[in-house]
Amino acid sequence: MESNNGRIRAVIFDIGGVVVKSPFIAISVYEREHRLPANYINVALSKKGARGAFQQYERGEINYEEFVDLWTDELNEVEQNNAAYRQYLQRRNLDVHMILPQETQINGSVLFAQMMELAQTPNDCVVELIRWLRSRGYRVAALTNNFKNDTVSVTVRNELLVGLFDEFVESSVVGLRKPDPKFYLHVCNLLEIRPSEAIFLDDIGINLRAAKALGMTPIQVEIDKELDAVKAVKNIIHSCGALSPKI
Repeated sequence: MESNNGRIRAVIFDIGGVVVKSPFIAISVYEREHRLPANYINVALSKKGARGAFQQYERGEINYEEFVDLWTDELNEVEQNNAAYRQYLQRRNLDVHMILPQETQINGSVLFAQMMELAQTPNDCVVELIRWLRSRGYRVAALTNNFKNDTVSVTVRNELLVGLFDEFVESSVVGLRKPDPKFYLHVCNLLEIRPSEAIFLDDIGINLRAAKALGMTPIQVEIDKELDAVKAVKNIIHSCGALSPKI
């Protein structure tokens, strides 16, 4: 967490892992149940970069059926995933002799459903923070990498999030996704602020680094430490001075 010591006018929130429970919890459970190394699926998810199935789905470029088929194929590319995972271990000085899968049977449809199920559980302290900010005159936005025509995500948004934010910006609608700087600038334009006038909360390091590079004040939200992030936001707000103090 870092502060730009400037005037804050808006706070921008990721959804999954910030406003609602993290899908990474479901990924970790799936890995343990199927005896996969920790973070193996995350490495497989990210190894193809912006052209991966998950990333295409978040930009609304493919439909659910196309996504599930393509993602399942990617998750079961054992040779490529093992090579990417070895590089991951080396970068972090972890045990490079870890036993890796000889074959996998990762079901992309089942895994995705488990990830989306967690999206129905709000982090209550973050929801209350959003309401607190709006009551004091701050602009509040969601900036989320999400999915078009996903019934679970739509249900969560309709029942939990409608009316909570001034702006709700979705990758699947805009056709951009974090960490693309244009996605961050898009929400700033909607809020009519400079990036330096925003606090940005996310659970993923690369997304926070992109926000910081634009001049935003980044706060990382860790699993089961959401209250720490709430306190960090309020500390920054109080240090910068309230927009419209209320008793």
